Amino acid sequence: MVLIEAESDRVTRINYDTTSANGIDTVASGGRAVQISNFNDPVEENPGVLRFEWTAEDGAAGKYDISIAYFDEVDGESELTFSVNGQEVGTYVYNLNLPGITAEPRNYVPLSGANSSSTLTAQANPNAIFKDVDLAPGDEIEISVVADSLNNDDNFELGRLDAIEITPAEEILPSLDLFWHNPVSGQVGVWTLNQQGTSVETAAFITDQSGQELLVPENTGFEARGVVDLGDGSRSPLWRNTETGGVAIWKMEGSELQEAITIDPPADGPGSNLDWEIRGTGDVYSGGAEEIFWYNTSTGEIAVSEIDETGFQNARFITDTNGDKMTISPDNDWQLLAAGDMDGDGDADAIWQNMTTKQFAYWNLEGSEFQNAVPIDSPAADGGWEFRGAYDANKDGTDDFFFRNSLSGQNGIWMIKNDSVDQFVSITPVEDTNFSFYV
Repeated sequence: MVLIEAESDRVTRINYDTTSANGIDTVASGGRAVQISNFNDPVEENPGVLRFEWTAEDGAAGKYDISIAYFDEVDGESELTFSVNGQEVGTYVYNLNLPGITAEPRNYVPLSGANSSSTLTAQANPNAIFKDVDLAPGDEIEISVVADSLNNDDNFELGRLDAIEITPAEEILPSLDLFWHNPVSGQVGVWTLNQQGTSVETAAFITDQSGQELLVPENTGFEARGVVDLGDGSRSPLWRNTETGGVAIWKMEGSELQEAITIDPPADGPGSNLDWEIRGTGDVYSGGAEEIFWYNTSTGEIAVSEIDETGFQNARFITDTNGDKMTISPDNDWQLLAAGDMDGDGDADAIWQNMTTKQFAYWNLEGSEFQNAVPIDSPAADGGWEFRGAYDANKDGTDDFFFRNSLSGQNGIWMIKNDSVDQFVSITPVEDTNFSFYV
């Protein structure tokens, strides 16, 4: 649970003054509340606004319930709008109309339970006001409230607000950061990292719902190909059937498999045959769901496909700004290895490695349209180090590069900042080199 006082230094206030008058100090959690300071008509143009950032210290990405302690007076029905990153989540109207035409203890709506004057019962308390709100570190939260009057503008309800409480909507299970597979033993596992991406927080083998450890040996025809988010905020292991070309997605809760979704390959186009290889996943269109990046090992074509639980959708080839297909010969030293947001603009880019020099670069994409190629200032990734994928380990908005050493079993991350390696982080080694991980 995170409690944020409206009058605290953490909150940026616009058109809001603080007050402790009329007994507010006896009920408000911080001894003060805020009230709209300018409410000249039209009131909609003079809202009171509170802004603050959700941080990694507040909580991991997930769904949260929002409770708001406020004063619901009899003389108005102020409207409150809750937004995240400029997108409206919902509205709530101060329409309990508890006794009193100014803020005082008898019209106080606490975060839970009845109020001190018994004018509001615990059963009538509306908190939480907003439920199952998606929040992630770096999100900007805005609360906007307008003044309102029910009695010919003689008295205004001034959107008085005390505190905001944000609690997990349900138990937030650790996210899947690294997905492991050992094709020899068949074992599959998941790792989660700490918020800074510098150490392993949890590690477990994947089980079914009865607790039985799952095995996927190499003779099943399935190969691990990465991790994908279908838009629900859950990162799911992604498999490719090397016989049919279809894919499987494992929906997880922690390290427990909930459902295996099998998606048949399309009849034609990207993904229709085994010449098309999965080379990464990323949110190309900034829609919340990740797309599959395809590379054709015969033609050199590159494409992205939207994917959901029913199948592949809306495949598009990567083109230049003239609309012409971009192709890279399979014999080229530069090979497409992954996708990720490399410039912090919220959509995925295509990540390449030169297999001779071991240097990296990315294609800056706008949707599926190539803009320009950007080199990554980095040392050569050699000496047994193999690139395993891109993922935002430290939650700074830019994806980082994950490596595994096929000789020593060491694991490491290049933290990427401003198109260069900011630091190298070593994480827990796994000496059995039959294991490899995917991000």
